[in-house]
Amino acid sequence: MVRKLDVGSQELEVSDRAPRILAINNEDPGWPEPDKQQGDDAWRILLAGLAQEGYTYRAFKFFDDLTFLDAFDPREWLVWNWGEELAGRPWSDAEVADEIERRGFACTGASARLIRLTQDRMHVKRQLQTAGLPTLPAVVLRDAEAAAAWTTYPAIVKGANQHASVGIDAGAIVGTAGELARRVAYLRDHYDDDALVEPFLDAREFHVAVWGNDPPQVLPPAEIDYSMFPDVRDRLYTEAWKTDRTSRGFEKIRLLCPAPVDRPDWRVRLETVAVSAYRALGLCDYARLDLRMLGDEPQILDVNVNPELLTDGRSVFVAAAQAQGLSYAQMVGRIVEFAAVRMPS
Repeated sequence: MVRKLDVGSQELEVSDRAPRILAINNEDPGWPEPDKQQGDDAWRILLAGLAQEGYTYRAFKFFDDLTFLDAFDPREWLVWNWGEELAGRPWSDAEVADEIERRGFACTGASARLIRLTQDRMHVKRQLQTAGLPTLPAVVLRDAEAAAAWTTYPAIVKGANQHASVGIDAGAIVGTAGELARRVAYLRDHYDDDALVEPFLDAREFHVAVWGNDPPQVLPPAEIDYSMFPDVRDRLYTEAWKTDRTSRGFEKIRLLCPAPVDRPDWRVRLETVAVSAYRALGLCDYARLDLRMLGDEPQILDVNVNPELLTDGRSVFVAAAQAQGLSYAQMVGRIVEFAAVRMPS
């Protein structure tokens, strides 16, 4: 199922600027109408950015079918890939990239291989450790009975193969073997996933946007400010606090960019570590790295390919680009330029 988004006459405008853009995004027909509308609003902002930068584009929303791509020539059209699911299957964004790649198209953001790599949190850690980059020690537990083997508390428990903050709430911070066992069982019951366990750092958190390919460039770091929360279990960027506009976290957590203004030495180290990790993992076009401080040394907590580019004040990448003096449209244009070099001739 495919829906061509009606974006008015802009979609029919013709420009001399290459490449032409096939902008694609997924939409599940079962989503509530407010969610569809919110998605359309963000989509229109992206398309307006492409138009402002002078690109000719066609825009499509899909559910389970990308055969519309067959009507276009990969030598002339670049895919702007905002597809996060195929046929409503969670974490099937790599399948979307597979469909794009097997048709010979270049697309913005991560390849199918990179998407799969970064969905395996322990594999990412091992690659970072091999590269000599700072990341916390961790284990993967398959079942609750294995919890006794972990002895460092407080700890945080994440889905080993989940993305972003899915499955993370205040209960993800555990202080005893009993709490850990219950959380491991929770992830198995609710997500059918192993648990990645690592020490919880009650410390300042920074997100660093990196983009480009040869060479990659770092944008100003941002801080996720939890200073208004006295309870350690509230100092966590949970899924609900990112998305639920009625939650305390959505209202009170502040995004400060550029940061940290009080520790220029930290900023230098954050930028150095983020760029080094981007290179070590072979990331491309744009990505975001999440870190917390252990003393004066940042620890890489998570790696996010194809991060959100929303204009609701919650997107680190958009805030960092603005701090660099770029408009939303200019940011979009730069990402297109990074990806276009991979187009077939």
